[in-house]
Amino acid sequence: MKTKQLIKNFVVVLIGSVIISAAATTIQKFTFEEMVELSELILEGEVISVAPFTSEELVYTRVVLGVHDVLKGDDPGEYLELDFLGGEIDGKAIRVSGQDIPFEGEKGFYFIENTSNDSVNPLLGWSQGHFRIVTDAKGNESLETDIRLELLEITDNKNAALATKLRNMKFSNQLVTELSFTPATPTELRDAVDAILIGD
Repeated sequence: MKTKQLIKNFVVVLIGSVIISAAATTIQKFTFEEMVELSELILEGEVISVAPFTSEELVYTRVVLGVHDVLKGDDPGEYLELDFLGGEIDGKAIRVSGQDIPFEGEKGFYFIENTSNDSVNPLLGWSQGHFRIVTDAKGNESLETDIRLELLEITDNKNAALATKLRNMKFSNQLVTELSFTPATPTELRDAVDAILIGD
């Protein structure tokens, strides 16, 4: 197991005219097996809509997934809503370094840490749990993931009440080993998830 690497960055979260200073810490990656075991829900789907909204002074982005197949967990039905901290609406914006929000029209696999919508990012390991399906000109499908592993930690700001809300939000605290396997195609991913679940 590699020693945990901490890389300190400086990110700025802008909310209207309020600037919040924050430190971002890069965490180690999940193994694929750990991603399967720690996810409450794993599904294949398509993003039907992406829309920002506000709640208690914070800006979120609500992603509605059309569910095509459930690989693990309870079937959520035809659609599933996932809320991500970040977005822009009515002149207010929050930008979270490392946030990888699905875009409208994309198809992919989504490893969901929990379905309660009380996290900064509902996907396990943030971008680690996000695999887009990409189709080339010949119709061949492959998987694309944007692994950016950063957690937001408020350190100083001009709005104490807002900082407290951000600070109290749930962040994944799973620090695990280096990623050892990344599926390259949808079939590889489905087969790998099935093999891990059968082995449990």
